[in-house]
Amino acid sequence: MVFSQSQPTFETHAMEVVRGLRGAFSEVLLIAGADPSDPRAISECLGLNKGLAWKISKIVQAEDPFVVLQQMPGAPGLRMFVRANERAGVGDKPLGAVKEAIAEYDRMITLHSGDRATMEIMGSTLSPSSRQQIDEQHRKQFFQGASSIWGVQARTILKLGLVGPSDHKTLDFVSINALIDLKRLRQVASWPLAVRHAINDDGTQMTTNRIEAIDGRFSGPDDPPLMADFCSQPLPEILTRTSDGQSSFELAGGRVGNTGAMTCVFGTVQRSDIPFFATPENQWGGQIASCDTPAELLIMDMYVHSSLPFPMPPEAVWQSHMSALPPPLEQDPIQLPLHERVQDLGSGPLPVATPEVKAYNKLARAAFDRVGWDPSEFRGFRIKLVYPPCPTSLMLRYPLPERPR
Repeated sequence: MVFSQSQPTFETHAMEVVRGLRGAFSEVLLIAGADPSDPRAISECLGLNKGLAWKISKIVQAEDPFVVLQQMPGAPGLRMFVRANERAGVGDKPLGAVKEAIAEYDRMITLHSGDRATMEIMGSTLSPSSRQQIDEQHRKQFFQGASSIWGVQARTILKLGLVGPSDHKTLDFVSINALIDLKRLRQVASWPLAVRHAINDDGTQMTTNRIEAIDGRFSGPDDPPLMADFCSQPLPEILTRTSDGQSSFELAGGRVGNTGAMTCVFGTVQRSDIPFFATPENQWGGQIASCDTPAELLIMDMYVHSSLPFPMPPEAVWQSHMSALPPPLEQDPIQLPLHERVQDLGSGPLPVATPEVKAYNKLARAAFDRVGWDPSEFRGFRIKLVYPPCPTSLMLRYPLPERPR
């Protein structure tokens, strides 16, 4: 098939098809004496089954164009609708308009998607009001498939960050990363849990030697920075791999299913290394939550000291890591549509618990206590993402101010 620039875009074509279907269907129903807004009247007047009558009524009434495309009957149902109107005495001209609208619907699928299932995915972009729900349905399917493919899944990913001033016009940053109720669905040799490194906005390695474990029992150079009091017991077996100044921590193989489920919590403090002012390498501040494990829910919280002059609330950005280019070559990862909003948790008393993480308050308090910060001096922000696909990353960020001259 050869496509030309003169052919309509999908969005334009779809809106034209929706208008054509609504107008043609509504006209024949009125001629036949059926109330387009009443599925029961359509069923009784035309002798259609209730399911088909409901879909026809929905097409005529729906304000959302995606709903019209989603509720279109299959070919047998459309033939039944046309024949029922013929029996009801609807004339050739209005019936011709119905057939023409259906033919244009079929042409749209052939031209833009190739099949109806793909067209419905594309059509979700036409529906701002229900897009979040539609995206969640698609992400749940992705989660189920990814869990089967990778052989692991987690109930919740938690990312918690604290940003506060240091003594040298830089920032101190506390980072907690948790995988809650992580379980293997089959035997896997190992699974990556966390990486200890620091990178600039441009993907280059940040020079730092000041990353410390929150839990002093895991402060060795090769120790995974676990927060043991918040991990499942006995502690999960963690493998450490080090290369080019970066350390990765991987879950060793073990029991499959609920009897092998575990919770892993990592916590670090990075002191006086985070830039306060914008630099060529860093224009943004904030934190990143990596979605590298199939999970039912991602919770990302950030607490910012009230003395810091950064614009708030932070901006949420969701990016794909489906790229053949490794950092720093991958300068502009693909941004994904994000409809979830950042919640403002306010200022003190903090932290603000969330029911999905039972030990949340104790965990957050441990982070504040480790660096000696008063939670009442911070303002909190939260975003939740159901079924975050992997590999992606979610960022809460704010622009850094220019250095005074």
